[in-house]
Amino acid sequence: MDEKDSIISSSSSTTTGTTSSAIIDPMAGLNGIKNYTFKNWAGIFSCKPQLFFQPSNIDEVTKIILNAYKEGKTFTVIGSGHSPSDLCCANPNGWLVNLDKLNRVLDFKVYDGGNYADITVEAGLRVYKLNEILGAKGYTIQNLGSISEQSVAGITATGTHGSSAFHGLVSSQYVNLTIINGKGELIYLDSETNQDVFRAALLSLGKIGVIVKATIRAIPKYKIKSTQEVIHFETLLEKWDDIWTSSEFIRCWWYPYTRKCVLWRGNKTTEQVHEVTRKSWWGTKFGRIFYECLLWISVKIYPGITPFVESFVFNRQYGAVETFGNGDVAIQDSIDGLNMDCLFSQFVDEWGCPLLNGPEVLRSLDHSIQQAASNKEFYVHVPIEVRCSNTTLPPHQLDYSHRTSTSKGAVYGNILRPYLDATPRDLQYAEHVTNNQLTLYINATIYRPFGANTPIHKWFTLFEHTMGAAGGKPHWAKNFLGDVSMLPKGVKPKEKYLDYEMRGMASEIIKWYGEDLIKWQQIRKQQDPNGVFLANKDWCIRNGILEI
Repeated sequence: MDEKDSIISSSSSTTTGTTSSAIIDPMAGLNGIKNYTFKNWAGIFSCKPQLFFQPSNIDEVTKIILNAYKEGKTFTVIGSGHSPSDLCCANPNGWLVNLDKLNRVLDFKVYDGGNYADITVEAGLRVYKLNEILGAKGYTIQNLGSISEQSVAGITATGTHGSSAFHGLVSSQYVNLTIINGKGELIYLDSETNQDVFRAALLSLGKIGVIVKATIRAIPKYKIKSTQEVIHFETLLEKWDDIWTSSEFIRCWWYPYTRKCVLWRGNKTTEQVHEVTRKSWWGTKFGRIFYECLLWISVKIYPGITPFVESFVFNRQYGAVETFGNGDVAIQDSIDGLNMDCLFSQFVDEWGCPLLNGPEVLRSLDHSIQQAASNKEFYVHVPIEVRCSNTTLPPHQLDYSHRTSTSKGAVYGNILRPYLDATPRDLQYAEHVTNNQLTLYINATIYRPFGANTPIHKWFTLFEHTMGAAGGKPHWAKNFLGDVSMLPKGVKPKEKYLDYEMRGMASEIIKWYGEDLIKWQQIRKQQDPNGVFLANKDWCIRNGILEI
């Protein structure tokens, strides 16, 4: 029986952490591990659930869900743990589930004379491994964020995006999903079948169901020819209207104290990969350790040295000479070109707003950063990443028959906007890409050198106020803070918060998402009426996605 013909059926048929002992849970018939501690990649948050499960197949996932309901338990699913927030942490009485063992390739089909292919995989497969499999078949993932460690399920759960005026959310590459909901039902989702549930599951925050299978649309393998230029901050603002659509892939790293930026631009090419001539000072063992030591000194001993650390590191990594229009060139495999070195453990607060508001936003942030340093109020770490994305979607599927190996843009797996898509909602699709369609992402990063927490509250609060005033919203997976004034009525704030601790943004999120949030909540209740997927219920309440 074809999977799509069986829309709903009851199934009958390595994440960072430490363990100390295992028990057999007779109710589920699975190995449930006790005393397991989960810690996210940044090392900021950790939790010790009552039980940790790592199922090997879909039937075992179903048993975990049914047993959780029977025992009155809740759980969250974890992947690589790359979200720096506490989004995936379970309460002490809850469970954690990891899908790393669900990593098989189930199907691969080529379409439209080879212009694209659909690959169906189990959803625990890591993205870097998926691309290795695709590469052996002559295909590749269309676009990525900055890393490829996430799982196939995880990369779509929070609205992951890359940096391109011609590509949108990674979820737009997904043709279909198969989930197991909170009632233990196996449900197939695509643009025609259970469309509303599909829209909710494409950015689910892990609350609609456990994604166990996915079909992803891939394109022929390509290489990226990129230029990397050192430019002045003022040059970025002067050239703003032309820069963002000047290449298929683009990103900018801003160093506010040195008044410089690094502009990276790339396009598909048929040229052969050649050895990258870019030398990385912080990519060496000495450079990396020395940089982290400088950061530690600036955090723990003398914060006022921070601007000098930035200047020193920038000159070692990129040099001091502006190279706009004459940057160095590299040709790399697509994944090598799109991935980046995230350096050290970090807090990250990322927001998206209309790209047209970018110059005003950056000037405001620049003024605040310089003023705060002058007053010794706070200091920022670098780079501040400036990116764009095009999350507008065409009204119908496009004709891809005339594409070549270097054609720009996406081959859409679906053209449905997820209900909880955080990008501006009034941007309109147009065949010819302009800045009017684009979302600007600004990523404020604060490092934790050698695991030492750096104060973030003053800087992130100012950043959030600036981005919010520009029509922005936060990325779901990041360290947005909010304020106690935004908590739902009836929720009492804590007497004291840690500097980096999220307060919540319920009132703003309810206002921003409106009817789309209501629809998402209705679907969530239908698919998980017993709240099996609410092991992090407090996070959901303080951010307004769960009604009290």
